[in-house]
Amino acid sequence: MRSIIITENQFRFITEALGVPDNILDAANMLYDIVEKDIKSINSIEDEYEFDGDIEFELGGKHKVMIDSYELKVNIETIDGEEGVLDIISMGMAGGFGFNRDVYMKETEPSTTLELTITFAVGENWEPEGLIRKMEEERDEHVASLAHEIKHKYDKQSKKFGLIGPDATYQATQRRGHFGIPAIDRVFFRFMYYIHGIENLVRPVEVASSMKSKNITKSKFLDFLQTNRVFKELVEIKNFTFEDFINQLKENEDRLDALLNHIGEDPSNMNIDQKIDRVLEVAYIDLVNNRMEMFVRMTEHHMDDMIKFGSQLGLLPSNLKDKVKQLEKTDEIRRKFLSQTMKYEKNPTKFFKDEIENFQYVANKMLKKISKLYAMAKDDEQVSESILNWDLHQQIMEKKYGKRKIETKYKNWNFK
Repeated sequence: MRSIIITENQFRFITEALGVPDNILDAANMLYDIVEKDIKSINSIEDEYEFDGDIEFELGGKHKVMIDSYELKVNIETIDGEEGVLDIISMGMAGGFGFNRDVYMKETEPSTTLELTITFAVGENWEPEGLIRKMEEERDEHVASLAHEIKHKYDKQSKKFGLIGPDATYQATQRRGHFGIPAIDRVFFRFMYYIHGIENLVRPVEVASSMKSKNITKSKFLDFLQTNRVFKELVEIKNFTFEDFINQLKENEDRLDALLNHIGEDPSNMNIDQKIDRVLEVAYIDLVNNRMEMFVRMTEHHMDDMIKFGSQLGLLPSNLKDKVKQLEKTDEIRRKFLSQTMKYEKNPTKFFKDEIENFQYVANKMLKKISKLYAMAKDDEQVSESILNWDLHQQIMEKKYGKRKIETKYKNWNFK
């Protein structure tokens, strides 16, 4: 294989293009060490722990994001009937934003502080030292997760304005998954969350961090991908079809019946297809309402109620007249988002079919992007052997590669 020598600046350009901002992998390792130290200091049983301190990260090349402090919140969630520290169930990176009614877009609040939350699940009789054991037993995975969260911070801070719709759908998806039907709760909504655009921005960083921790070389890259958690999840999503989804629903007819009974409907007069259509309609209605609730909340201002009330009574001060127009424009944007969100009102089942096709498309696109991280894998070292026993060495080579054919004619070495 031909070696290509590139400069450091060229390598940085390549990594940025692959979705891995400069210094972010080193920052994840440094943050892990800080988090590890804080968690090691826990010596009492509490529901929540808080830490903070100074750090110094400079992330990115073309778009730089400076970080000078961190705030860590460790949450403890208890699971009945279990024992000890069970697992880290989530990591999250906070970031403030508001809805700017001058440009009618999301405006990110500037921040140089990493606001990280780590949530542990525990059972009964757990001890604080179990927390750090859980952190340390899968260090590489947790460093990758921290890289994932730092990239979220980078994405938020490197772009001042953006559309608010993606954030509303992202948050709404995270709140779903309570229908008691595995195909909907554990498959459809999990896949929807996993391939959301906000999450896709950070996937290459997560994989690249794991590559770095495991010191993956180019010859080992394929084997690494095939066992990587992110890559395997994307392959599962890519291969998941609408027919798979429907079959899983049919295999859980008793759960369909339970949901229909729960909402006050009688499934006994429905065939299986009617049950599926009605359940999917309910899931769609719930998702639409949840998305709209998030969108309205994200676009509201604290003076909205007063402005509406004052306008109705004709008592609004003249200096607030512009606020009325801004609120009217905001309501117009909300109506457009509602129209888009309710696109499948007349055929909710088609929403799930189209979404699953989109899952496949996005997952395939991300698999291709992650495969390009091969460029970041280390070159394999060329080993020069000092042969001490020539005869035995030749026997081993012949055993490995077979007898070498003796060449009797010149090959056509045409380099034109």
